[in-house]
Amino acid sequence: MDITHTYRGDLVIDLVAPDGSAYRLKSASGSDSADDVRTTYTVDASAESANGTWKVRVRDTAAWDTGRLNGWQLTF
Repeated sequence: MDITHTYRGDLVIDLVAPDGSAYRLKSASGSDSADDVRTTYTVDASAESANGTWKVRVRDTAAWDTGRLNGWQLTF
């Protein structure tokens, strides 16, 4: 996951499977005031089919910050 953001604690990140199931990768945290998200997340999605369109959903819980999803990769 590669996200540029001025306060990463404001971000909520979900991985969304082709059937619409969502897997929470990161919850918002008021104590995480660092910049950017550059990390790897591990999810047990063994119940899901690998086929189809997988999406990442990023939500900023604060209105005054700026950010950008630079890229992400899914590996099975």
